[in-house]
Amino acid sequence: MRADNSHHVVAAARQRSRATRRRAIAALRTLDNAGTQVSFDAVAREAKVSRSWLYAQPDLRAEIERLRSRQRPTTRPVPDRQR
Repeated sequence: MRADNSHHVVAAARQRSRATRRRAIAALRTLDNAGTQVSFDAVAREAKVSRSWLYAQPDLRAEIERLRSRQRPTTRPVPDRQR
């Protein structure tokens, strides 16, 4: 009978998950500190994670949406044709 080594697989999965989360948080901080427009696409590219993964993380999703709304201009520029 083989030894049960599944705990190694579980530990590796947890470690990957923590590393992915750290990369996403670091990307958020980097983009925000640089004054770059924060979006799901920008964070995903910076952190090298998928956008779908970001959408599935409620806390990260809320933070991205908060930063994104904070950076949006409150008034929209009037198009040239309407001036």
